[in-house]
Amino acid sequence: MPEARDKRRKTDLDLFVLALVDGGVSTPYALQMSAGLSPGASIPALQRLTEAGLVLQGKPGSRGRTEHRVTPAGKKLLKTGWRSLIEEGPSGDLDSDLRVALLALAGGERRLAKGFLERSAARKLESISALERPDESDSLPPLAYWYRELRSASARVMLKGGSAAALAMAEALPRKLKKSNRRTRRPITR
Repeated sequence: MPEARDKRRKTDLDLFVLALVDGGVSTPYALQMSAGLSPGASIPALQRLTEAGLVLQGKPGSRGRTEHRVTPAGKKLLKTGWRSLIEEGPSGDLDSDLRVALLALAGGERRLAKGFLERSAARKLESISALERPDESDSLPPLAYWYRELRSASARVMLKGGSAAALAMAEALPRKLKKSNRRTRRPITR
C-alpha cells in the first residue's frame, strides 16, 4: 500500500475512533462491540491518539479494560479535522469513505457527507475503465488469458457493487446524528 494512502487510512480511522471515544465508546472492547472495529485496528489507533495528546488513557478497570477520554486538543481536532479528508476526495476504500462521510455528518454537514459518498460511488465506476485492456488473446496462453479475463470480470462486478453500496449509504444517511438512533434508523435499501 502506498505510504500516502496508508497515512490517509490512519487519519480517517484515528478521527473516527476519536469521535467514537468522544461519544462514549471508550474501550477497545466497546469499539469492537459497538462499532465493529477490530482490536487490531482500534488499539493502534488509540495508541496513536494517546501519543498525540488527543485522548487520555485511564487505568485498567475490570477485566483489564482501559477507558479513554478525549482531551481539549482532541475535541478541537474533531470539529474540523475531517474537512481535509473531504477536500481530498474519496480514497477508493469503502470503509474509509464511509468513516469520512460519518465524520462530516457528525460535524453537522449532511450535504457534504452525502456528496462525498456519491463521489466515492462515481470514482468506483470510473475505475472500471482502467480494467479494460486491449485484446491480446492471441499472444497469451489460454490459462493466463482466462485467469486475467475472469479476474477482470470479477473486479468489475465488485466495483459496481461498491458503487451501488456507496450510493445506498448516501441515501440512507440520517438528517443528523442523535444520541440514540434506535427509533429513527432508516434501512439501507437498493
